[in-house]
Amino acid sequence: MLKLAFTPRWIGGLLAVLALVTGFVLLSSWQLGASTQGRITADPAKDVVRPYSQILEPGDYLDASEVDTVVEATGSYVSGSSYLVENKLNDGTQGFWVVSLFEPVDTDTVTTSFGNSPRGIGVARAWTPVAEIPAEPEGEITIAGRIVGNDPPINSNLIATDGAEDLKVIGSANSSYLTNLWNAPLFNGILAVDSESLGDTPLTEQGTIEPTATLLEQGENLLPINAQQVTDETVDWLNIFYAVEWIVFAGFALYLWWRLLKDAVEKHKDPALYFEYEGEYWVDEATGKPYYYDPADDAYYFFDEVAPSPAHQGKP
Repeated sequence: MLKLAFTPRWIGGLLAVLALVTGFVLLSSWQLGASTQGRITADPAKDVVRPYSQILEPGDYLDASEVDTVVEATGSYVSGSSYLVENKLNDGTQGFWVVSLFEPVDTDTVTTSFGNSPRGIGVARAWTPVAEIPAEPEGEITIAGRIVGNDPPINSNLIATDGAEDLKVIGSANSSYLTNLWNAPLFNGILAVDSESLGDTPLTEQGTIEPTATLLEQGENLLPINAQQVTDETVDWLNIFYAVEWIVFAGFALYLWWRLLKDAVEKHKDPALYFEYEGEYWVDEATGKPYYYDPADDAYYFFDEVAPSPAHQGKP
C-alpha cells in the first residue's frame, strides 16, 4: 500500500485532501469562537472606585465598557426628590428601589427652560421592602456605587390605585424619564449606591468598596442594592454542533482518500473481486498491473483499460 501511496497521483490526492481538511478545521475553530462570542465576563477593573466624572459625561451615552463601573461622587441629595421604583428584587424578595436626585459639588450648570440647574445624577439610594419613601440624608455626603444601565420605560402597576400620587411610585429607573419628573438635567445611567459616608469612601487595599460599607440610615427596611456586574456565561450549542460537524467532514475526507487507496491496492492484488471476470489473468512484471486475455478480440487487456494493450498482443 505504501508503494502505491507514494506515487505522484496519490500524493497529489493527499495534498488536495489535506487542503480540504485544513479548511474544515479552520471553519470548526471559527464556529467554536462564535459559540462564546456573546459571553460577558466580569471585569475586576470595573470594581475599582473612580471619580464619577471619568465615566459620566454630559450628553454622553453609556457603552459596554462603562456600564457596571463603580464610581464615587461628593455632593448632596435634593430634598423631596425621591421616588419608588417597583418590582425590584433583593435576595429573591420583592420590593422597591428608592431613587433620588443627587447633585455633585463639581458638576456643571445647565441652562434650561426652567432656569439654570446643576446637572445631577439619578441615584438608586437603597432597596426597601415597604412602599414608604424615607427622607433623604441632609448635607454634603460622599456616595459610591455601581453605574447601571437604564431600565426600559415601564408604567407602574400602582399608578391606577388610590393614593398613587402620594406614593410616588414609578415602573422603571430611567434617567430620561427621571429628568422629566425632576425638571433637571441628568447624566445618563443610574448610580446604585453601596456606600454613603460623611467623609471618604471606605476602600480596600485594592481600591474597591469595603464589604462593611453602609448607608447613613441603613436598617432592615433600607438596604444597599449591591448591584453586581452583568455576566453571561451561556454557550451557543448550535455553533458547537456546527464545529463538530466540520471535524466530521475533515475526518471523512481523510477516510475517503484512504478508502480509495485501499481499493486501488486490492484491485491490483485481486482484480477479479472488482471486475466481472472468471477466467485466468496474469500480472505484468513491468507495471505490476494485472491483465487478462479476451479470445473474442484475440487481445490482452489490463483490467482498468478499455482498449487493447499494445504490450500484450501475444500470449503471456
